[in-house]
Amino acid sequence: MSATQPAFARSGEEMTPPATLADRAKRTVLRKVVDRLRPLAYRRGAGGIRCLTFHYLFDDERERADRLFRALKREGDFVTTAELLAALEGAPARSERLLHLSIDDGFENIAAVAHPILKGLGIPYSLMVCPGFVGGGAEALDRFRRNARYARPLPLADWDALARLVADGVEIGAHTLTHRELSRLSGDELREEIAAPKAIIERRLGRSCASFAWPFGRSTAMSEEALAIAHDAGYRAVFSSLRGTLEPGRGVPAYLPRHHFEPSWPLDTVVYYATRAEPAFAPQPLAGHGR
Repeated sequence: MSATQPAFARSGEEMTPPATLADRAKRTVLRKVVDRLRPLAYRRGAGGIRCLTFHYLFDDERERADRLFRALKREGDFVTTAELLAALEGAPARSERLLHLSIDDGFENIAAVAHPILKGLGIPYSLMVCPGFVGGGAEALDRFRRNARYARPLPLADWDALARLVADGVEIGAHTLTHRELSRLSGDELREEIAAPKAIIERRLGRSCASFAWPFGRSTAMSEEALAIAHDAGYRAVFSSLRGTLEPGRGVPAYLPRHHFEPSWPLDTVVYYATRAEPAFAPQPLAGHGR
C-alpha cells in the first residue's frame, strides 16, 4: 500500500460516511429510530421468495453476524441461485418461505470472516465480483474504491481465495468488469462491462458464471440496453437492489429484486425486511439508452 493511499476501512461507517450534516442526521433517524420502530408492529408476509444482499463483514462483527444468520435461518430455507430459478419456474418449494443470499463487490473479508459463518450454518450464497480488479495492486484497489464510491478501500479477494470458495460450493457471479454505473454507458463500452466478466470468471475458475448484479442496484443505474446485453451474454439471473417478494411458479422476471442490509444493522431490522408483507415484485422501467 502506497504512502498516499488511505488506510483500509475498519467499519461500514468508514466505507460510506455521511457526506453532510444533513446526511448524518438522516442516517441517525433511519438507523436508530425508524429501523428500530418498524419491527415492533408489522404484518408478516405469508411466504414467497425473498432475495437478500450485503457487501462486507468486519472481524469485530462475527458474533453479531452469527446471531443474525441463525435468526434468518429460523425464518426460511436458504437456496442457491439454481434452486431459486427452479422455484420461480414451478419446481416444488421445500418450505413456505425461501431466502436467497448474494454478496456484492468480492471483498477479502467475505472470504475470511463471512464465509466460515455461512458455511458453518449451511447457508449457500453467491459472491458477485468485478474481475477487472481481482488480483490487482494498490492502483486497481483505489480505482475500485472510486468507481464504487467508497470513502476508504478494502482488500478484494484474489483468484486463489475465490477458487477456495468455489471448492466450498460458493457461486461466483459478475458485478460488471470495473463497477461502473451502466446507465451512463452504451455500445461497445457497455458490452465490455457486462459480457467480459462472465468470460474471465469462467476461464479463471472453471465454473459457469450464470448470475449478474448491476452496481448501485437502482432502476436509474441500469438501462434497458444493458439488461438486453446481460441476457444475451447468457446470465440466467440478473439482480437489482430493488425491494420486493418473488412468487414461486410465476416465472423468472427480467431482473430480480434484492433487499439490501448490512450485518451491522439491528437484527430485528434485517428480519423485518426478510419477512414483512409486501406486494409481489414487478420490474420497474429502467433508464434509457445511456447518458
